[in-house]
Amino acid sequence: MNTPPDADAHGGNLLALAARAGTSPENLLDFSVNVRPEGMPDFLRGAVLQCLDRADAYPSPYAEEACAAASAYLGIPQDCILFGNGSNEHIHALPRILAPAEALIIQPAFSEYELACRRADIPVRHEYTSPDTGFLPDLDSIAAHAPLGGCIFLANPGNPAGTILPPGSILRAIDATPDTVWIIDEAFIDFAGEQHSLLTAAPTRNNLIVLRSLTKFYGMAGIRTGYAAASPRIIAALRDALPPWSIGAASIAAAVAIFTSPETAAFAAEQRELTRARREHLDAQLRTLPGIETYPSAANYILFRWTNAPADLIGTLLREHCTALRDCSNYRSLDQEPWYRAAVRSHADIDTLAAALHTCIAPPQPRIEAPSLRRPRRTPALMLQGTCSDAGKSILTAAFCRILLQDGYDVAPFKAQNMALNSGVTALGEEMGRAQIVQAAACRLDPDARMNPVLLKPHSDMGSQVVVLGHPTGHRTAREYFTSKRELWPIVRQAYDSLAAEHEAVILEGAGSPGEINLKRADIVNMNMAMHAQAAVLLAGDIDRGGVYASFLGTWMTFTPAEKRLLAGFLVNKFRGDSTLLVPAHDYLRTVTGTPVLGVVPMIRGINLPEEDRAAFTFAPDNPAPEAERLDIALLLLPHISNHTDFAPLAAEPDIRLRPVRTAADFGSPHLVIIPGTKNVVHDYRAICEAGLADLILGHAAKGGHILGICGGLQMLGQRIDDPHRLETEHATHPGLGQLDLATTFAPEKTLLNIARARTPLGVPTSGYEIHHGISTAKETCPPLFFREDGSPCGYGTDRIWATYLHGLFDDDDFRRAYIDRIRTLSGLRPAGKNLTVCNLEHSLNRLADIVRENVDLRHIYRSMGLA
Repeated sequence: MNTPPDADAHGGNLLALAARAGTSPENLLDFSVNVRPEGMPDFLRGAVLQCLDRADAYPSPYAEEACAAASAYLGIPQDCILFGNGSNEHIHALPRILAPAEALIIQPAFSEYELACRRADIPVRHEYTSPDTGFLPDLDSIAAHAPLGGCIFLANPGNPAGTILPPGSILRAIDATPDTVWIIDEAFIDFAGEQHSLLTAAPTRNNLIVLRSLTKFYGMAGIRTGYAAASPRIIAALRDALPPWSIGAASIAAAVAIFTSPETAAFAAEQRELTRARREHLDAQLRTLPGIETYPSAANYILFRWTNAPADLIGTLLREHCTALRDCSNYRSLDQEPWYRAAVRSHADIDTLAAALHTCIAPPQPRIEAPSLRRPRRTPALMLQGTCSDAGKSILTAAFCRILLQDGYDVAPFKAQNMALNSGVTALGEEMGRAQIVQAAACRLDPDARMNPVLLKPHSDMGSQVVVLGHPTGHRTAREYFTSKRELWPIVRQAYDSLAAEHEAVILEGAGSPGEINLKRADIVNMNMAMHAQAAVLLAGDIDRGGVYASFLGTWMTFTPAEKRLLAGFLVNKFRGDSTLLVPAHDYLRTVTGTPVLGVVPMIRGINLPEEDRAAFTFAPDNPAPEAERLDIALLLLPHISNHTDFAPLAAEPDIRLRPVRTAADFGSPHLVIIPGTKNVVHDYRAICEAGLADLILGHAAKGGHILGICGGLQMLGQRIDDPHRLETEHATHPGLGQLDLATTFAPEKTLLNIARARTPLGVPTSGYEIHHGISTAKETCPPLFFREDGSPCGYGTDRIWATYLHGLFDDDDFRRAYIDRIRTLSGLRPAGKNLTVCNLEHSLNRLADIVRENVDLRHIYRSMGLA
């Protein structure tokens, strides 16, 4: 390959930099090139993608659509604008068409100015600015010595210094030198703001040419788009010097979008503010190093001088840290001392650069320890995300937790934010998502609230209780929570970092879909979390729903370039059939996205693990008993049902028919009615009354039917519910079903207990946990039936109506069978007398891990995590 001299001297030559670093381009952290690190904004990416459907047609010869759009947006006549293949194409054409007697270049400056002039045989003179004045040129002196019949190259903001000159002072110098053409390069002016630009002045002056680049600010250097603004005479001459079709359809589409999209103004304002904050952070971090002197900049880079820089700093950063920094020694006047330029990137990237620079300080200089700058070594991490809710993320996360554990890794689960009514309590009395408790069990770890730092428990269509690090912090509407995520993000990051520092690997779970564009800006659980953890991402899709490959492709298209680099592969989940039939779809997906499908996981039945937070019982025993021999259980699906996983073990029993009941028509003639837990007891009590279910329950009880109330169900079965603090409604007292002689008072503090061994009326112990605001008191006519380890009651009842605060009581195989057989006997059915189903968590997790292991490319996944 014939590379022109100094082709990689400007920075951003990824192939050359990667070769020096001994790595691949995608592994580089590139501070040498001054381009928006996130790439194109979504509105530009969409425009470029749409233009691909027109790629079979030639573009307009001179990007006429872009010229028209820019003219309308800027208020400049169309014949005063000309687009090119980046502003660099104009830089090289102008010396040829102007044929100036001499070119004056204000140094230090972009080296292409001099190269373009020398290729056109134009004599070059240099005017040097000084670090002592912050590299600000003396415009009066320049005007006084301006080359007659010549041209002046001046960048504003300056490159590499980022200095900004007021437009008025530049115009005075231009107007004072009518025989000299000023070429003002505003490649980085967008970062400073349009108030500094000379664009609108260019059409009215015969000695002013303004060059603009769209590639830096809009993150599209690879598309190459720039334009010149000048008088019609100069633009006509420039057009004649350029070949037609030098700018392609994608470049034209992007330019048109910039000048016509209603999103441009908001994006520009936000990008300038973001760049300013990042630039200040970069400056502060650089100045922590001894001997570094930084210079004020209005652009997206900072020039700094490091008088005691270690030898071969650039090479050391590349080889040892895969980080590229711009060596400025090829700038005129900057070759006598160690000068460097660093682009503005994210805060995390800047911290990484600062830590790398500290480690490059070698003896005999004292080694600078800066713990606050050093990011801890990233723990290998894998994240399971989904194209939608209920794609199987929770169960797949549990599978990979167990797989890594089986392979000898100390692994932990993590889900930044969970919206679930299925929660549990840790041994420390912390509330967290039930799915994360199962995932902790898959890792053989005690549940820890850091594994699920934010838990949302919906109590209405528009609001949720917010639990942070295991403790409730109050109720917020959806909008209130959305705006509060900034406050929660540091807590989430700290929880993850603390947990990750204690383990060899972390398996993260996302929430919903990372493609929910309206939520991405405030995301704390999907790709932003993956970016923080630097986790390899597997995107899972539920093929049983249909449209899984379109979902994969659509979700992938919403990812930024940085997010796409984290995507290790796709997982097809819940498949039934011959997976070889999917090969054409997988090939297509790999061709379009460059990302492979790493597994096809079959539909798994009989695992008996909580999969998602949903109130639907789709599982059924593999060998159900005849209908007449099955115990019929009506489970009320309350509008705000919580902890429905309490009943998954019952649903797995072959001699039970567990029916979800929502309406009076569903009620039937059950042997047992279960009133489950709920996040809003009063609301759901009213709901069963309005649905006619309360009368049916009372009739069932009058006929001697069995009833079991759990948590909120216990409270409903009592005489009344008092709410003095108005936690659920505006009324202080509410009636209950009146089936048990007890009353409940809602307290502001939530009861969170883990019960390792509870005494039951069956003589068979069980275990569980309590999560409730209510404090219940019973009269002598309602004796206690369930007891905690300390002897205090946690359940009450009569012969056929039992109620308890214990969630998870049916997880114990012996207690569950004893309870089922009791109800069967009293209902005239033959008891089994032995366990028919084993809800053994260890057995289920191992079986799950075996199935997933057999159906995924585990070697590829381990490599993506950095474990192989």
